[in-house]
Amino acid sequence: MEAEKGTQLEKTTKRVRLTVAYDGTNYHGWQIQNNGITIESELNRCLTDLLREPVEVIGASRTDSGVHALGNIAVFDTTSRMPAEKISYALNQRLPEDIRIQKSEQVPDDWHPRRCDSRKTYEYRIYRAQFPMPVKRLYSLFTYYELDVNRMQEAAAYL
Repeated sequence: MEAEKGTQLEKTTKRVRLTVAYDGTNYHGWQIQNNGITIESELNRCLTDLLREPVEVIGASRTDSGVHALGNIAVFDTTSRMPAEKISYALNQRLPEDIRIQKSEQVPDDWHPRRCDSRKTYEYRIYRAQFPMPVKRLYSLFTYYELDVNRMQEAAAYL
């Protein structure tokens, strides 16, 4: 029996960082909610399916319902032997098309997305024209009013 134990491969845990881009139109934000599907719940579901072990991601920050992201960061721990840099390829095959992993990589076991230098940049778009443009409806605020850009820049300085 002792000899058997020595020949078994021990499972080692590694921490994997994901760079996540998503169109949040169809989601109730990042954090798991009782009232709908979220980015976090989709990542957990697909990672659990892919790696065949329970996975819970830890995100760098939350986003509200309908908010998009170009590079939100998340980490998770796994005992999977799949190389960390290959997880993005396999995971993107399982995720809905409005969520994509831009990069996956192994990080130190104590690395945490909320304890590193980072920043959020918010971008708000206003589309001004005589009539709305259907392909811009989800990603900008439409107005036909004349805009005073100088006053808008002055007001933005207070934010």
